[in-house]
Amino acid sequence: MIKKGIIVCTGGYSLNMDMMQALQPETVKMININYSYPGSHGDGIKACLWAGAAMDETHAGMLFDRGGIKHDQVGCAETGFLFWMGSQPFLKVDLNGNRFFNESGCYDHILHETLNLPGMTYAMVWDANYVQDMMRFDTHGCSRMFPHVNGAESVWPLEFNESAFMPGYRNDGLVVKADTIEELAQKLGLPVDNFKATVDRYNELYDKQKDEDFGKEAFRLSELRTAPFEGVRLSGGYFICTLDGIKIDTNMNALTPEGKPIEGLYVAGDCSGGYFDSSYPNLLAGCAAGRSITFGRLAGKNAAHREI
Repeated sequence: MIKKGIIVCTGGYSLNMDMMQALQPETVKMININYSYPGSHGDGIKACLWAGAAMDETHAGMLFDRGGIKHDQVGCAETGFLFWMGSQPFLKVDLNGNRFFNESGCYDHILHETLNLPGMTYAMVWDANYVQDMMRFDTHGCSRMFPHVNGAESVWPLEFNESAFMPGYRNDGLVVKADTIEELAQKLGLPVDNFKATVDRYNELYDKQKDEDFGKEAFRLSELRTAPFEGVRLSGGYFICTLDGIKIDTNMNALTPEGKPIEGLYVAGDCSGGYFDSSYPNLLAGCAAGRSITFGRLAGKNAAHREI
């Protein structure tokens, strides 16, 4: 017999494509690879809804702009590959060879921007000084490849990326290499003249240390002058979890559509809502994991001390 209550903590619905299509079809279009944890089929959320609980009205998923594709592929309908460097603010261009936005934006903001591109596909390019560039970019969250100021290790260290992944990408032709900008354009399937003009303009902005076109921070500008030049095609992102869930109060109780707590029904983790809105903030690394751990513990404590 259940005395103290029920804690629902079974994950979101990122592996349930019927729910995804119904609640956030735009996200489905942007899924390149799905890294969701097993069990994320929305069963806990559906059970709470059947029990009379309410769900967030805004539906969103955690997507990272690291969906690599083959250099001759368009779109992310086929299974892509995880390209961790995709989140670095290097120059990115559409298939016409034109720069189209500020590359220093948040993960999923970039992905939504690319929804309007031809083929939903773009290329990211860099030169031989890319490691020094990434150090200067000073990204945070899991895109950072260097130790943090406080000494904490990065989630994905540069040495790991360079030894375990980049050689394979290069050998398989997923990351293309060229001695000239013109050759790089040809290998990425971009119009040579347009791409060369874009690179020349980007180098000019770097020299000025001012992005007059899209307003990117000066320390995140880079130049493309030192061979070898490299690039990769990207489309969509890698998907981890859904961000919306059952509405809860500060005691972790599920709420009805009228905002009343359902006594004895506690919800935590990706089943619960009310924490994120439409985006995952990339300036607060680990906030989803921290939320799940903290709220799960609170749900357990509240259930244990519940008077019946």
